[in-house]
Amino acid sequence: MSKKIFQLMIVITLSVLTLTGCGVFNSLRMMQINSDVKPVVTGTERMKLKSVFLGEKPYVYANVDGEELLFLLDTGARFLILMDTPKVRGLNLERGFDLALGGWGEQEDSQAYQTGVTRVDLGGVHFDNMKAALIPVSKSHYYLRDDEATYDGVIGHDMMKHFTWEFDAASNAIHISKNKYLPEDNAHYLEMDTFFSKITVKGDLAFNADHVADGEFIIDTGSRHYVKLSAAYAEDNDINIASSRVRAADFGLSGKVEHDRVILPSLTLGGIKMEQVKVNLIPSADEDDWWILGNALMNQFKTVIDYQHDAFYLVPRLPYVTDYNLFGLELRKIRSGEFVVRFIFPQLPASKLDFKIGDIVTHINREDAATISLSQYTDTASQVGQHELCIKRQNQCFTIDAKHIEGYSNL
Repeated sequence: MSKKIFQLMIVITLSVLTLTGCGVFNSLRMMQINSDVKPVVTGTERMKLKSVFLGEKPYVYANVDGEELLFLLDTGARFLILMDTPKVRGLNLERGFDLALGGWGEQEDSQAYQTGVTRVDLGGVHFDNMKAALIPVSKSHYYLRDDEATYDGVIGHDMMKHFTWEFDAASNAIHISKNKYLPEDNAHYLEMDTFFSKITVKGDLAFNADHVADGEFIIDTGSRHYVKLSAAYAEDNDINIASSRVRAADFGLSGKVEHDRVILPSLTLGGIKMEQVKVNLIPSADEDDWWILGNALMNQFKTVIDYQHDAFYLVPRLPYVTDYNLFGLELRKIRSGEFVVRFIFPQLPASKLDFKIGDIVTHINREDAATISLSQYTDTASQVGQHELCIKRQNQCFTIDAKHIEGYSNL
């Protein structure tokens, strides 16, 4: 493991842990608490899970103590997490020791704590007596409103490490197996390294014709983006980026992070060269931070993560395509199926109209928002032309004139 990745893991650890008293001990204890729990396989050698891809992210359904819950599959998470959704609250789980998990708000009522469930059953494979972190996310900065909690928890490294995972967003399918992956003829192999419950692969990222970085990228199925990178890398190395910059925002469990999005010439992974790659430049004091590959990139392939054999594969499906948010509206689904406005991009068309943070979008191009997935909205927002969006506030409708962004979406 390189010094760069080691430093990155330390930074991530410090960002997750609040380094005070017994909270540190409890949080470190949580990272190993399920180490002795093994999966019980009752199905076939290769099992198709009940799954769905929402807004680029992969989710699976699992029966937890008699209740069907929806879980995000997150290679960036170390352990099982439950959110305080209505279904989880209905389980009446016992509160265990407090966890010093920072970023879920400074409020007393948003502190995470340890809990446990009797069984997590994915269908054909289950885990017994799992411990989990229960996070009152609805009381934190992660949501504007409680009904943004559309999934119930996160399955992380402590469960994922036992299997080979096959993610195929084009077919809306996720398979798992205890066996070694037997690659298709067109599969591209990358050696995968696991360190501190994170998995990484190497790749070459071109900033311009003169600067190509040989980087180690964290595989993060919990990220919906293409590539995340420390903004400090280009600044510290005086790298010229030809692309225009689009100011945007991302929302994690620590709240909103505003950043610039740019287009870089290419990214090469395992012999696959992807051109015109969208990169989020995340504010950071350390150029080695971030370096993350997300699902918007990986979902354009069949992606295979073989934990037991340290192997990562990309299987080409369709030509590589980059989506652009030409509307300038960052939307999230709420439980009604409608969208809530979370961020308005400055200088893009929506900023010139009377949209407000927290507005509920009810219709897009005269279609009921409840029938439109987040992925479909992303595709629509990439299309040049006039689009009508209606909001609940005063039953207003606006026409967004989406145009290419010079030096960004039309390179």
